[in-house]
Amino acid sequence: MKPYSLGELSHSESTFGVEVRFLDDRLIDTLDAWLSWGGVMRLGAGTPDDAVLIASEGQIISQASWEELAKRDQDTAWEIRLVTPTTFSSKGNHVPSLSPATIATSLQQRWWAWNRRLAPPRIDRDAMASVLATQDFTRTSLVSLAMPRNAGHGRLSSRRIPAHEGRLRISGVEGAEATRVFSRLMALSAYTNVGSHTSFGMGVIDAVAA
Repeated sequence: MKPYSLGELSHSESTFGVEVRFLDDRLIDTLDAWLSWGGVMRLGAGTPDDAVLIASEGQIISQASWEELAKRDQDTAWEIRLVTPTTFSSKGNHVPSLSPATIATSLQQRWWAWNRRLAPPRIDRDAMASVLATQDFTRTSLVSLAMPRNAGHGRLSSRRIPAHEGRLRISGVEGAEATRVFSRLMALSAYTNVGSHTSFGMGVIDAVAA
């Protein structure tokens, strides 16, 4: 499981910004070295027509320790915006469900991979379903990663992927353990993505405690 993912994008007439989310602070040194080397970035489908950008600077816009994230267990409601199309996979197949437990499981797996000592326990789907209510304002869409066929990504180069777009509102029962676990995982979501194909920019969510 990769310790990095692409986050939100921003742009103006003359600049283009890319948020990179890290779960390992050592990658900041790698990014600094890339910037010092010249920060060349290719955008496109791996063809001669790709745009070539040169990064001018990098800055840390948010940072938290695992200990700080583990203490963020008091929130009980969240407005969640799916910034980029979001999809989940199970046993190699894309799954249609989008529930608090599905989102939580994805984030718990990332936390477990990179800081097992403080990671929340394995997600109890029944417990979450009993204490977390969801208002689902999402829609299903088909997206393509537009990978060139010779890029070595197999089905990703040719198949359209079912994904979710839109927003959710999730609220939980105050004091319930499943709500506290979900709160910690929502805090983590500011530093990683959820679901599958996150290294291609999918699964960027913006979770704001309500």
